[in-house]
Amino acid sequence: MRRFLVVVCLAAVLVCSPVLSFIQGQPTSARQTENQRNPDVKVWVNTHSGVYHCPGTRWYGVTKSGTYMTQTEAHQHGYRPAYGKVCQSGASSTTSATLSQQEKTAPTETQRVGNPDVKVWVNTGSGVYHCPGTRWYGNTKQGKYMMQGQAQDASYRPAYGKVCE
Repeated sequence: MRRFLVVVCLAAVLVCSPVLSFIQGQPTSARQTENQRNPDVKVWVNTHSGVYHCPGTRWYGVTKSGTYMTQTEAHQHGYRPAYGKVCQSGASSTTSATLSQQEKTAPTETQRVGNPDVKVWVNTGSGVYHCPGTRWYGNTKQGKYMMQGQAQDASYRPAYGKVCE
């Protein structure tokens, strides 16, 4: 009886393997044709990780280091889509005016906000700084005190995206 079940299971695996490989091959070609149809979608490229994000997704224009470019340019520079999903032209309801506004407010290395003279605690392990009076101010395993302006110049980012005032 066991042998019969083993033989049936092996036969099922052998029969399903070509079907699965055929199914798995479909999205790749579909992605390629989708990319060819929408080459001018403006994406946010995380230059640190080498991944680009589509408009309307969580990390679009939000990551610490990055730049805007078209999807075609991103592919040409060797960047890959986040989660393996190529952007669609209708992926977002954002307009070109909104995109240009996002480009103006995109994080840059020279952009500084908040009071630069506030003493903050920098968690050197995570690259995040904490404001006085918050839970992790002076309480992380590794870190040091510095002024907020120095922390921003050293490319540390504020905890929860909130700068100290």
